[in-house]
Amino acid sequence: MRQRFTVTLSMLLIICLLSAAQAAAADLQAGVQLSYGSTNFSKLLGTDTLKAAQLLSNVWARYDHEDLRFTGLYQGSTGLGSKAMGRHLGQVAANYRFLKEGPMQIYGGIGYHFLSTSVHDQNRSFSLTGHGFAGQVVVDIELAPQFSATAALTTSPWVKWSYSSGGQQDNDIATRSSFNAKIDFVYDFSEQLSVQVGLLGGTFRVPSFSDKGETQASFTAINAGITQRF
Repeated sequence: MRQRFTVTLSMLLIICLLSAAQAAAADLQAGVQLSYGSTNFSKLLGTDTLKAAQLLSNVWARYDHEDLRFTGLYQGSTGLGSKAMGRHLGQVAANYRFLKEGPMQIYGGIGYHFLSTSVHDQNRSFSLTGHGFAGQVVVDIELAPQFSATAALTTSPWVKWSYSSGGQQDNDIATRSSFNAKIDFVYDFSEQLSVQVGLLGGTFRVPSFSDKGETQASFTAINAGITQRF
């Protein structure tokens, strides 16, 4: 239920961002990407480890107006093969451009961050869902005409977690940090369309709770996609 709420809310926020920006004379971009990578649990509820290859879909939007940049992102992944593992990430942020030096621009801001992960196999079936405010830094660099790089770093130092398994619920879990990063190399082959390739990754931690131990995980992926300018 919480996963569906996270996905739905993240998508609604991106749609609202797109709808609100279409009437403004500013730069609006939206894109879709497909990624292949893996998620590695170095600790899983304190008793196990788990690693699985994953296929990931990524939908994002960006709206620039003068020195302001608003961003929205949703990532959803599913495990490949016999590993029934899923992860969902949704975040929105408002950023201010505090540096413009030659071909480089740097933005910094704050937003909100949603993250959920689930594991379903013969021995267990559960999900962990977290949310919290997040800080964001975005760096744009023009490398050559029609070719640029963009890096976005987002960290949420106080993610509030909850646990759900077979009707059992625990919402009284302490906070822990979450971090994710995404870098894209972008080629503009027309005024409206661009293609990009890049990397993404991140880490998150869930502290011990009840009779269950700590969870630590990291994920990485390579991605490729297309961007539409409006």
